[in-house]
Amino acid sequence: MMPTDHLVRKGAATMRDSQPMIASKLELSPCAVSVLGQLFVEGPTSDDNITSRAGRCDLVSAGLAFHEAGLSSLTPDGERLAMEWDLCSLYARRDRRWYLKVRSIACPLGAAVSHSESGAAVR
Repeated sequence: MMPTDHLVRKGAATMRDSQPMIASKLELSPCAVSVLGQLFVEGPTSDDNITSRAGRCDLVSAGLAFHEAGLSSLTPDGERLAMEWDLCSLYARRDRRWYLKVRSIACPLGAAVSHSESGAAVR
């Protein structure tokens, strides 16, 4: 049992017991995607600094984040989803901080990844 299990409603879909999910198959609102990136990059964030309360609520409902005592943070499933997000999609969204964090985690030191004009990753 995970310490955050009490925050996920019974019967809610989680990624913990399944194969890795492709982020594009999840139906998250654009606001939820924005908050997912913010929480992934910045870590626990206060209500005053959250980019979208509606997006945060979507993430909490999906079991990807939790909200407690005025702070929002990603669950382990939310962290995993943010790390598995498609690099080309992040590059196209111009979400530089999220893109760079995922790229630094995904690529070993010294391995450079650039993007062609079409947006495809090139090594």
